[in-house]
Amino acid sequence: MSQNLPSLTAVVSRFPAPSQTFILRKLTGLREAGMEVTVASTSFTPSSAELGFPMLSLMPWQSPRVAIQPSSRSAWPAAVSAVIGKGKGNSNGLRQRVTLAPIRAIDSDIAHFEFSGIAASYLDELPRLHRTAKIAVSCRGAAEQIEPLKNPQRRIDLERVFEIADLIHCVSDDMRRTVEGLGAPASKILVNRPAIPVDQFSSLRSRELDHEGPFRLLSIGRLHWKKGFDDSIRAAAALRKRGIAVDYRIAGEGPEREKLMFMIHELGCEDSVSLVGSLGQPEIKELLGWSDALLLPSLSEGISNAVLEAMAAGLPVVSTRCGGMAEVVEDGVNGILVEVGDTGAMCDHLAELAGSADTRSRLGSAAARTADERLDIRHQVGRFIDAYTALTSTGSGTNPRER
Repeated sequence: MSQNLPSLTAVVSRFPAPSQTFILRKLTGLREAGMEVTVASTSFTPSSAELGFPMLSLMPWQSPRVAIQPSSRSAWPAAVSAVIGKGKGNSNGLRQRVTLAPIRAIDSDIAHFEFSGIAASYLDELPRLHRTAKIAVSCRGAAEQIEPLKNPQRRIDLERVFEIADLIHCVSDDMRRTVEGLGAPASKILVNRPAIPVDQFSSLRSRELDHEGPFRLLSIGRLHWKKGFDDSIRAAAALRKRGIAVDYRIAGEGPEREKLMFMIHELGCEDSVSLVGSLGQPEIKELLGWSDALLLPSLSEGISNAVLEAMAAGLPVVSTRCGGMAEVVEDGVNGILVEVGDTGAMCDHLAELAGSADTRSRLGSAAARTADERLDIRHQVGRFIDAYTALTSTGSGTNPRER
């Protein structure tokens, strides 16, 4: 471990969460670069024991913002014991590393709340934690763009979080503009876009472009209204009406499954649209190798990691112009952008890709070059290390973008 790098505790709600591979990749990269990294969470899955991170098991927040029933509090130690007891591998080591503690027990140089909503949940505890640690918070999408619309108190809480925080990480320039509108000081903001281990996907670039059978289309994401799968299913149904055979697979789970299943049935496209469920990384990579194109129909997004993985795999991407997607996908160059909800344009561009292997090859090759040049996890980790080091060496209020 380097003596020159600050120590970090990453605060998450669940670790490792299957839908948050980007956090595990980031923390692994920081650790490999020499940082001392601890994970603090209210929930550890059994596989956490195999990852080798020191762990701090947090008490749930006890704030008037979230009412916790006495029965829930009394059940918490038992729940932690259950997780510890189920750990595979070195379960004794896991018992030694896990400590039930309040948020103020974090003793690293920096406490990084990987979602601003988690920081808001612990808002009453942040000033005390701030006496002993620098506080960083990540802004990724829903907590900043959707939650304040549902709950006015969330906007007030986020304003206070941004006032306390020393570093505010935004996943895109679009997110930067959002949090500045919520009162975040520009001097505290670091824009560091999501990234992936490109070499884990580059082997998928050799694919058969003129294969027999239908056009192979893939989407990856939680089955939630903000992901826009209503629109993508309509676009797939419209392709069928044009006489274009399509095999459209949606990988993910969520509260919209029943609605989407009914929609697929009503549109009569059970033979061409399928919900394949939540898949692990090996299965996702297999689907990326199988696909002709990836479709991101989202209504709201930070920057989609599924799109980054598809680009690294050399796939052409059709994405809505939501959130920060235009900062990664350049329309007509390394992918295609359509307006949110424009199923007609979605269908038109998908039809073009289905009918032209040359177009798929051109866009996919450009996407792969973008991934090689800009999207690798090493770039993101390096920027975080620079920002963390500047934070602990100069104090709060220093603009990390200037260092």
